[in-house]
Amino acid sequence: MLRRSDPAGTPGAQPARRGRRAAPAATKLFVLDTNVLMHDPTSLFRFEEHDVFLPMMTLEELDNNKKGVSEVARNARQASRYLDELVSRTPNGIEAGIALKRHDADTATGRLYLQTEAIDDTVPANLPTTKADNHIIGVVATLARQFAERQVILVSKDINMRIKARALGLAAEDYFNDKVLE
Repeated sequence: MLRRSDPAGTPGAQPARRGRRAAPAATKLFVLDTNVLMHDPTSLFRFEEHDVFLPMMTLEELDNNKKGVSEVARNARQASRYLDELVSRTPNGIEAGIALKRHDADTATGRLYLQTEAIDDTVPANLPTTKADNHIIGVVATLARQFAERQVILVSKDINMRIKARALGLAAEDYFNDKVLE
């Protein structure tokens, strides 16, 4: 789980470049809904210097959608393979986040965080507890409270989920893979 006392410093903080006097860029924390990964399995690597957070419910839904021969099932399997590759190459555990940069041509310099501990107040009181989307919204709300110094943004292809998140005062965006990478 993403922690305030991350041993690597503030999660997502970028070191100053030599010879330049630039203010550190404020990195965002993007919380991905399952449908983003099923739409574009490479979405994990398309947030450049920003960090990505995957709630446990996102992983559960990904697992539930990997069977079959549809494009959605193939994308769910590919996203799972990318996640396995990332987690497998992290020898010191995943609690401090996992570097998203896979090779030199990769523009992803942020970190991947997986929900590694239970969040007690997951679902806001005014939302039904039976819907996976509401649990993901609850994770976004908890992260927004825990990391008030960072912009925490839900990314979902589900318009109603984005509306619910915004109604609760949370930042939410659609995912457009053609706008993230050139």
